[in-house]
Formats: sequence, structure tokens, C-alpha cells
Amino acid sequence: MVVAVASCANPNGDASLVPEGPVASQVSRLCAAHGVPRDLVLAIAAVEGGLQLPARRVVRPDDTVPVAGILELRHGKFNSLAAGAALLGTTEDALRADTDLGTIAGVRVIADLAQRMGVSSPRLADWSEVVSELSGLGGFAPDYVARVYTALRRGGLYPARDGELVYIAPHPEIPVALTMAPPGLHVQAPDFPGAIWAETPMDNKWTSGRPDGNAAVDIVVVHDTEGGWDASLSTLQWDGGKSAHYLIDADGSRVAQFVKESDTAWHAGNWCYNKHSIGIEHVGYASNKSGFSTALYDKSVELVNSIKSRWNVPIDRNHIVGHYQVPNGNNMDQCSPPCSAGLDPCESDLNYGGSGHHTDPGYYWQWCQYMEKLGGSCNCNDAWSLWNCTSDGTQAWRCNNGQLEKQECVSCTVMPVGQPDECKPASVEPEPGPEPSPEAGPEPDTEGGTEPPEAGPASDAAAEDSPEGSAPTDAGTSSGEGGPATSWGASDDDGGCGCRTSRTSGRAAWFVFALIGMLGLRRRR
Repeated sequence: MVVAVASCANPNGDASLVPEGPVASQVSRLCAAHGVPRDLVLAIAAVEGGLQLPARRVVRPDDTVPVAGILELRHGKFNSLAAGAALLGTTEDALRADTDLGTIAGVRVIADLAQRMGVSSPRLADWSEVVSELSGLGGFAPDYVARVYTALRRGGLYPARDGELVYIAPHPEIPVALTMAPPGLHVQAPDFPGAIWAETPMDNKWTSGRPDGNAAVDIVVVHDTEGGWDASLSTLQWDGGKSAHYLIDADGSRVAQFVKESDTAWHAGNWCYNKHSIGIEHVGYASNKSGFSTALYDKSVELVNSIKSRWNVPIDRNHIVGHYQVPNGNNMDQCSPPCSAGLDPCESDLNYGGSGHHTDPGYYWQWCQYMEKLGGSCNCNDAWSLWNCTSDGTQAWRCNNGQLEKQECVSCTVMPVGQPDECKPASVEPEPGPEPSPEAGPEPDTEGGTEPPEAGPASDAAAEDSPEGSAPTDAGTSSGEGGPATSWGASDDDGGCGCRTSRTSGRAAWFVFALIGMLGLRRRR
């Protein structure tokens, strides 16, 4: 997830007195050993969002945006990930799996770039060309450099993994000009108004036009990147063999377009689907238990509706699909309908996820709320069998004996794994009682129901005990406590490419965890 450049400096004390935790200590040692400015490395990491990467990561060789270390080394115009692996004599996957090892590689890459560019000055301003090259962003590098130097000039505290806070001293000596990016060069207008046009080489990236007589676009494929905004932008623009039409930032604030909608992006790992689809990448991580932001969903809905205005894309789950549902053309007919058996069976079936068996956008993508925002509906197999709260706490969903059910919530309380989440309903009918006497005054307002019990930390058992890409077995169904629910009957819809799909029973949607009084999401059983 992208961390805002604005720091969280403590106005009530001296931030410089914050003790160094493991992340900051490692950077200090590495920078002293290799002659690289400590605060420069931390500012780059803060802009990248890499400070919060876990120490160990389960990585997949076919992730769309492979990143390593707090600097998020990647396959950009400058391949910093390959450079780091070469300097350490190890593999890219080893760097990706071990964030501390990836960080060592990152500092080594910066030191190597500085040596080749003849940079040895302690002045931070003299390292701007190194920062630009490291970014791998090509024409977007000036904006990146400006954001890094803004963070350096401002300084402050930034959140790192495991609750650590990293301090960067303010550097008012940095010229203001370094914090200001020149206007971007717009080669052509994007299809989606307001998107940033990212000029992307066609060679080994995408195909001009829609083959087979300009095949009609009737599918949108939803992806997540597994990297931050800058790593995702540089990788999708420059890394060979992969592309997408659009990229949406984690907070919904930015959209980039790489390939015209009338051209064919290589994103689904299935040529039939590529010819008929538009691919949307979303900045985020499938393993992030807090899910995706409301702003990201809203921007994605806006983009899909804009696409629908230009193409005949039906708003249903046969045509709005996740990458994990795309047939693997190596094992089956490329034009087979998308997998509809549910999250677990689809993600674990090697016949789906395209040729690389991708599982994005993962368990924490909220299909039911997303489809409702689009004006369509999800299927029972998009939900879990117990009530699960959405990440914003406004809804709970479940699949109950083949019936999809939804609750509207004022708030949603996560319960221990194996129990349904508790939705405080948006409205509760008052219980019948005696008529008030004339002297009793106005009847008290009972709208809103009673307060739920105070939320406590949720159990991590299911999420921690099950490996990435798999889910625990259902503990059963709930009795539906928590307020009135809306039900829809499960139905079989005729899928894309003129193929029929089948629907089997699934399990109800999402869950929340409490952390220092704030709600986040955890997948439930």
C-alpha cells in the first residue's frame, strides 16, 4: 500500500528522540557501510510504501509486479531488482521473500549507481540523478524525485512494519526547486478522463487493435499488483511480456492508462480473454488482511462505468471477473467461461488464473459490495457461509443455503473465527409496548437499536494457520443474528463467449479485526 508523503510528526515532543527500531537500525548500518545518505534511503522507502512490508513474504514467481526490500526494487526501465540480485549473487525471488535481504540489495544498488555516476558528496541534493535512475520510471521520474525530496525537506515520523516509527530529520537546505516536478508530457489523451497517460512501448508488451476483426470488448478483468504505485507504474510500463490498460492507486487518487482500450493488452494469460477484455490493475496486496480502500473501489466503479459507456460490457459476474477466474489456455479451451465455483476452488484449480495460475485480486476483494456499487450483483459463491463485514463496516454478506443475503450496518463487529460477524443494523423496528400517557411526554426515539458490545481483538487463527492462497474449512452457517437481511435466489447465468456456467454453493464474504480501537478486515470462515 502506498504511504502518503506527509509524515506523522509528533507536535508535542522531539521526534528525533524516537529510538531506532529494527528497520531504521538496519538502514543506518547499511548506509554507514556503503557511503549512502541514511535519510535519502528512508525517504525513498517512505514514498514507495516499502517501510511497511513484512519481514518475510510469501511470493509467487508470476506476480505482476515483483518487488523486494523497503525500496521496492523492481523491473522498471532500470531493472533494479535484477541489479540487486546480481550484486548479492542471489535470486530475485530470494530478495522478494526476505525484505531485510532486499533492503541490503537496495542500498547496494544505490551505492553502485552513485559510483557509476561519480556521486560521493554528502549533500543530499547531489543525489537527485541517482534517485531518478533508481525509480525506473522514465518520463515519470521527475515527479518521483520531487516527492522524495519533499519528504526529505519536510522530515518527520513515518510508520514502518510491526508498529515501528522511523524518523527522518527535516532538511531545509534542500532547494525548493527539487521538490517541484515539471509539468508532465501528455503524448495522447487517455480514454478515461483524468487518467495519466503512460506511454508504453509496444514491443513484447501489447498488440495493436483487437484481432479477429476488432473483437468486441465484453469483459473486464480485475487484478491487483502486489506492489506500490511507483513500482506498479514502472513495471507495467517497462517490464516485457506483461501490460494492462489501467492502474488505480491504493487510495483511488490516481489512475494511469498504458494501452488504448481499442488495443489488446497482455494481462490475462489467455489470448481469447485478452482479445475481448480490458484489464484493470489495483495497487495493493492480495495478502493484506485490511483489504482494499473504499476510495479504490469507488474509483474502480467509476472507471468500469466509463468503460461500459464505450463498450458493451454486461455488469455481471460472467463479464466482471477476477484474474483467478480466467481459464488457463494451456489446460483447457481458452474461450471457456470464467470459473464460478467459488473463491477456494477457483484459486486452487490449476485450470484457472490464466497461464501462470494467478490468484489475484485475492480473498479480500469484496465482490458483493463492488458489484452492488456497479449496479449489478454478485453470486452466492462470491460470499462465505457466515456473516462477514465489509472493510468499511457498512454491510455484511453471507451465502446461506444457496441464498445470498445482505445486511446494512451502522457498524460491524468482528467475532472470533468460526462465528458470524455482528452487524448493528441501520434501522431496527421498535418493540411493541404500552401506549404512552399524555403526561409522559414525547415517545423516546428508538431508531438505531442498541449499542453492540465493545469490539475486542479478533482471533487470527484461520488467517495465520492457513497458507497464502488457501482458506480453512467452513465451521458451519449462522442463524442470521444482527438484523434484517435481503435475500436473492441463486441463479445460473449464461456466460461470456456464449458458454454456460454453473453455480455451486459458496461461503459468506469478509471480516474485520480490531487494532488499537480501529476496525480492519480479516477473512472469516
